[in-house]
Amino acid sequence: MSDLLENNLQLTAAGDAKSPAELDEAECFVPFVPQVSAAPPEIKQPPRVNVFEKLLRDAGWPHTPTAASPETTVLAPVAAGSTGNTDMPVARPSEILAASLGTPLPMPQKATAVQIFNWIKQSILAQTHLPDDVAALVALWVISTWFQDTLAVLPCLVISGPAHDAMVVLRVLNDFCCKPVLVAEFRKSDLDTLNWDCQTLLISEPNLDNRKAALLGNLTNRGFRIVADGSAIVCSKSRAIYIGEEPAIKKIQHSIHINIVPTKAEPPTPPQWLQTNIEYIPVHLNQYREKNLYHVRRWPFIPFGLSSETAAIAAALGRCIVDQPKLQEKLVGLLKAQDQQHRSQTLGTAETVVVEAALALSRQGREHVYAREIAAEANRLLEVRGEGLKLSPEKVGHRLRKLGLLTRRLSQAGNGLVLDKATVAAIKQLAAMYVEEDMPADTENLHCSQAAEKKEVEEVM
Repeated sequence: MSDLLENNLQLTAAGDAKSPAELDEAECFVPFVPQVSAAPPEIKQPPRVNVFEKLLRDAGWPHTPTAASPETTVLAPVAAGSTGNTDMPVARPSEILAASLGTPLPMPQKATAVQIFNWIKQSILAQTHLPDDVAALVALWVISTWFQDTLAVLPCLVISGPAHDAMVVLRVLNDFCCKPVLVAEFRKSDLDTLNWDCQTLLISEPNLDNRKAALLGNLTNRGFRIVADGSAIVCSKSRAIYIGEEPAIKKIQHSIHINIVPTKAEPPTPPQWLQTNIEYIPVHLNQYREKNLYHVRRWPFIPFGLSSETAAIAAALGRCIVDQPKLQEKLVGLLKAQDQQHRSQTLGTAETVVVEAALALSRQGREHVYAREIAAEANRLLEVRGEGLKLSPEKVGHRLRKLGLLTRRLSQAGNGLVLDKATVAAIKQLAAMYVEEDMPADTENLHCSQAAEKKEVEEVM
């Protein structure tokens, strides 16, 4: 039977049949839906005699017949949000005939991480105006909510932008996350109550303050407790939260921040396949969890090229993607782009241009560079870009130390950086994280006269 399920053809959104190996990663197709086959003619068989029941009757014990025999019990997909292994009996009218004849109904085909990812992403795009890359990141976060008990870090999905659009996103998440609950605002004392009712909290808190933001950030780390009513309560779990249109809070620890851009476009028209996705994607997610829980619990995912906090988020989401290295690479790329954007916004113009200037000067093959030279190059870049900001050597030295580049006394002429291999590598790493685009031509190609002038200054000093 397993071979038969694996070889079933799946239907794309256009109705074309494709084998699983032929499905493109970005393609949308409807989840496999169990079909009720034509029932065969009923074959009457002599009733079975249960030896144990016969012994009970002979001993004078009363016997209560069961509601349904194993031969006539029909199994239904596990309800959305369940993480157990228990099957529920079906009461659908269309399946009564098959159930009465003891014909087993096929369960949905067990899908791969890529298939589930595509189904969720396309369902998000069909109901919102989110960009494709944002919908992809949200879909990967949804999958992680089904493996909360295996993760050391539980990333928080933070949503900002227009309230109506944010509510649409939260309702979409409510269809696919593991045991979700929609919550209007929250207090610290509420977390104990909510801890017993759900696995994934979907919160609308447009007036979130920094104190609550810090609390949510702490609770992204498994094992941390809150103290309420004299008890220490474990409240770590996956959360998504709407924080308002123009939030003024600090960054929430281990968070993935998506900002919804206002649009005048009309709401998307739901496609015919959307309801099928909403009904069966949680079934696939539950089966995917049961099949891969041991693997996710045992084998970590180690990303590269990210800052420490973003790497922790990628490690949590990436380990929930089993046997799909390309999708894991996609995850790292999405988080890296968001990391760069956040760092650029956090650092501001001064720090960013100092990194660019230090990188440009480190490529000249010199043994060291003075802080005043980095300041001069940074000011040249600012002038080219029309910025009115001017940086002194003292401010440049302070920002270099803030970035982790330690300056030292080079000579009587002043402080600067020794451009050894470790320092150059650190500068390149900073440039990869803080500078969104490739170095512009005005940074790469310094004027020969400028370089010669700096060399003469060094010789004099």
